[in-house]
Amino acid sequence: MSATEPMMRRLRNVAGTAGVERIGPDGVRLTLRSLLFDGEEVPTWHSAAACRQVGPETFFIESGPYAGWQADAAKRVCRSCPVRAACLSDVMAWERPTRRHGVVGGLSPAERQRLHLRRRATAETLHSGNELAGGAR
Repeated sequence: MSATEPMMRRLRNVAGTAGVERIGPDGVRLTLRSLLFDGEEVPTWHSAAACRQVGPETFFIESGPYAGWQADAAKRVCRSCPVRAACLSDVMAWERPTRRHGVVGGLSPAERQRLHLRRRATAETLHSGNELAGGAR
């Protein structure tokens, strides 16, 4: 399996199969960059990411008997990454909670979902605390 096959599979799942095969790997990268960054420049932290040295299949794990081992391998790459916090912050800002895939920022989709829920609960607690404080005046 080439390094671009998992990327192509995911693009087909999101965008459909019409025309995906014709655009090739460079077209896929350009399309994903456009989709992920809405025409903005790729964040500068990307150039320092440890995952640039590893194929994407390391991070986008298919279910199976080795899925846990593969996720651990991806997390090891992330643990050594100098821009892990920026990566996680970035993905948490744009990723839809119902569509989480792969190990990103050192966390699995389930771990990012739990982080999202904790952050939301904290925000709701702070918001309700502000309303109480404002209503007591």
